[in-house]
Amino acid sequence: MAVLRRCRGILEEAAHRRKSAGYNPRVPGIVRIAGAGASGLAAAVLLARRGATVELYDRRAGGGGRFHGGWQVMENGTSDRDALDELRALGLPDGFTAIPATRALLLDGRGGAHEVASTRPFAYFVRRGAGDATLDGVLRRHAVELGVRLREQEAAPASADVVATGPRQADGVARESVFTTDLPDTVAVLFDPALTPTGYAYFFAVAGHGTFGVAQVRQVRDLARARTAAWQQFRDVLGPFSVEVVHEGGQFMNFSLPRSLRAGDGTWHVGEAAGIQDFLFGLGIRLALRSAALAADGIVGSFDRAGFETTVLRPMRTSIALRFIYERSGVAILARACRVASRRDFRELLLRVQRPSPVKDLIARAVMAAWRERSGCRHGPLCAWCRRRET
Repeated sequence: MAVLRRCRGILEEAAHRRKSAGYNPRVPGIVRIAGAGASGLAAAVLLARRGATVELYDRRAGGGGRFHGGWQVMENGTSDRDALDELRALGLPDGFTAIPATRALLLDGRGGAHEVASTRPFAYFVRRGAGDATLDGVLRRHAVELGVRLREQEAAPASADVVATGPRQADGVARESVFTTDLPDTVAVLFDPALTPTGYAYFFAVAGHGTFGVAQVRQVRDLARARTAAWQQFRDVLGPFSVEVVHEGGQFMNFSLPRSLRAGDGTWHVGEAAGIQDFLFGLGIRLALRSAALAADGIVGSFDRAGFETTVLRPMRTSIALRFIYERSGVAILARACRVASRRDFRELLLRVQRPSPVKDLIARAVMAAWRERSGCRHGPLCAWCRRRET
C-alpha cells in the first residue's frame, strides 16, 4: 500500500508540474494555418503557447497582407470591457501602436459639423500591414519567438487545420488612400446617404500618417464618384494640409453568420474566412481576434460554444438590425443623430446603441428573413445566413 501511495504521489506531482508548465495532452503535434493576417497570427500565437507545433502559411513575403500601413479602427464601443484589456485576457501580446480615440468630428449631409467626445476611448487606431509597431507585425514577431514556422510565399496544404485567408466575397467595398501628412491628429467621418448610400466616408490623420476612404455595402458602382466628392468635403472642412507618399488601395468586407467555427471536415475557420465581421460599420478586428481565441481553444478540445454565441454571434446579429436601421435613415435622421451624439459621452452612446437586446434580436430575425440569400451563396461551408446579392 505504501508503494502504491508513493507511486500515486509521484504521478500527481508530475501531472501538477505539466499543468503548471502549460502542458496539455490534447494539443495536436502539428497545426497548419492558412493565412497570416491578424486572426491567423493570433491563432498561431495562442496555439504555440499551448505547446503545439505551428506552421503558418503566408502567400506573401514579409507579412502585412492586403494592408499597407494605414490606420484601421479597433472598436471600443460594443462592450463595457476595454478592447486592449480583452486582448491581454485572451493571451495576445501588446506592444503594437494603439492610439486611443476620445474625440472626433462627424459631418452630416446638410453641411453640419458636430464634435463628439468621450471620457474613455470609443476606439483605438491601430496600424495594419508589415512593420515593427503594426498589429500584424507584433503578432508575427511574437509568433516567431514562440517557434511558429513561417512558410512564406507557399500555398497552404489542402489539409490545413485552420483557415484564416480573409474575405471569401465582397459584401462591402472600401476604396482607401494611405499617405503621410502634416495635419494634426484628426478623426472625421462623413454620413451623407445622398453621397455614400449604405456607407460613409472617413478620414484619419494620426501621428503624421493619414488614411482616407469611402465604404459602401450597396451601389458600389458609384464609389469612385463618391470618393472624389468626399475628399473635397474633407479638404473644405479641414483646411489645407500636405499629402505625400500616397498609396491607393481597397478593402473588402465579408459578412455571413457562421453556424460554428468548425466545418464538417474538421477544419477551423477564423476571422473573415468564417464571415465574422461587424455589419454596421465593418469594424471587425476585435471580433476576428475573439474568433481566433475560440478556435485555438477548440483545437485543444475546449471549444466554448456558449462564448461563441454570446461574444460573436449575438453581436453580429445585433449589427444586422443596426445595418437595417442605418440604411433606412435619410439625411435628416442621420444629421439629428450626429447632433445627439455631440451632446453625450460618445462611448456611452455607442455602448447603448450597440448593446444586444431582445428588441434588436426581434428586428434582426425579421431582417434576416427578408434579406436572406435564397439562391445559394459563396461564403463557404460555415454559412448559416447571408444577405442576398445586389442585382
